[in-house]
Amino acid sequence: MNKTDASPGWLEIIGLYLRIGLLGFGGPQAHIALLRSELVEGRQWATTEHFEEGLVLCEALPGPASSQMAIYLGWLQRGWLGGLISGICFLLPGLLIVLGLSELWRSGQSNEVVATAMATVQPVMAAIVWSFAWKLIRNRRERWQKTTATAVGIGVMLNTVLDFPLLAGMLLLLAGMVRVRLQPAIRESPASKAKEQNKLSGLLIPLPLAIAPWAMTAPGLLAQLFGMFFKTGLLVYGGGLVIIPLLEQQVVQQGWLSAGQFLDGVTIGQITPGPVVLTGAFVGYQAGWVQGGVAMAIAGALVATAGLFAPSFGMILIATPLLQRLRNQPRVRSFLDGVLAGVTGAMAAAALSLSIAALQGGPLIVQLPVFATALWLNLHRGIRPVPLIGGGILVGCVVKLLS
Repeated sequence: MNKTDASPGWLEIIGLYLRIGLLGFGGPQAHIALLRSELVEGRQWATTEHFEEGLVLCEALPGPASSQMAIYLGWLQRGWLGGLISGICFLLPGLLIVLGLSELWRSGQSNEVVATAMATVQPVMAAIVWSFAWKLIRNRRERWQKTTATAVGIGVMLNTVLDFPLLAGMLLLLAGMVRVRLQPAIRESPASKAKEQNKLSGLLIPLPLAIAPWAMTAPGLLAQLFGMFFKTGLLVYGGGLVIIPLLEQQVVQQGWLSAGQFLDGVTIGQITPGPVVLTGAFVGYQAGWVQGGVAMAIAGALVATAGLFAPSFGMILIATPLLQRLRNQPRVRSFLDGVLAGVTGAMAAAALSLSIAALQGGPLIVQLPVFATALWLNLHRGIRPVPLIGGGILVGCVVKLLS
C-alpha cells in the first residue's frame, strides 16, 4: 500500500470528500480536477506520481473514473477503510439530491406545467446523448473499430425492435473477446504468453456475472435491482453516459419506466453533483415506489446505487495491486479496446431509440427545434449540459403558458 507520510484524520477526510461531492458539478473531468486541486496541490495528501498512476488505472477499469479516483485516493491515505469512507462521502451528497429530485419528479407528474417542462427537456437530453455518441464515433478511426461499433449497434437495435435476447452488456463483452481473439499476433516467449493468459483469466473472472441471467430472475424487487445494477457496474466503460444503453432496454422491458421517463432520470443525473450514473438511484426509487410507497422507494434507490458502485469499490480496494500489473498487458489492453469500440455502437443505437421517444413526447413543432438547437449548441459551441437543460425547462414553461 502506498500511503503518504502523514495520514490525515478521519473527520478531515470525511469533511473534505463530502465537500468535493457537493461541489462536483461539470462531469468526471471537473471532478478529477477538483480532487487533484484539493489533495495533491492543496493538502499534499498524495503525490503527483501516485495521482497519475491512479488516474491511468481508473480509466482502464469499468465504472465512473471520478468515483474510483475518490476511492483510490482514500485507499492511499488510510487503507481499505479510508477508500470505503472516501468513496461513500464523495457519492453521498449527489445521492441525497437525486433522492429529493426523484420524489419531486414523481409528485410533479400530475402537474401540467412540470410535465410540459420535462417533456421539452427530453429532446435536450437526447441531443446530449447524440453529441456524446458522435464524439466517440470520431475517435474510432480504424476499420476494425468501425466494424465492431456497427455490429454492436445493430445488435442493440435488434433487441429494441424485435426483442432479441441481445443485451448491450453481452454484446460489449463479446466485442472485447473477439478483439482478443483476432488481434495481430504478439511476439513473446511461450512462458510469458502462458503467464499473461493466466493473468487475463484472473481479470475475466467477474465478467460472467455481467451476462448471467440471475439478476432479472432473482426473487423480489430489491434483489432484481441489485443484480441488474451490479452487472451494469461491471460494464460501464468509456464514461458515465454508457449507462444509458446498458440500462434503458432492461428498465423499459421491466415496466419500471417508459423510455421518456428514463430520459428524465438521466436529466436528473446530469444536473446533480457527482457522477451521472447516479441515474440508477432514480430508477430504483421509481421502481420501489410502484411496489411499496416511499419506504420501498428509498430502499430501491439505495440498493440500486449499492449494486452499481459495488464493482468499483471491489476493484479498487481488493484488486488494485493486481490491476496495476495487468493494465499494460497486451491482451488485457486488446479486450478493453474491443469493449470501448463496441460502446460507440451501443451509444449510437441508444441515442436513436431515445431520440424517437423524446420527439414523440410533445408536439413535433416544439420538440424537433429544441433537439436540433441543443445538438448544435453542444457540438459546435461547447455549451455544457446543465445550461442546455435549464433552457429546455424554460422553453417548456413558456410553451405551457402560451397554450
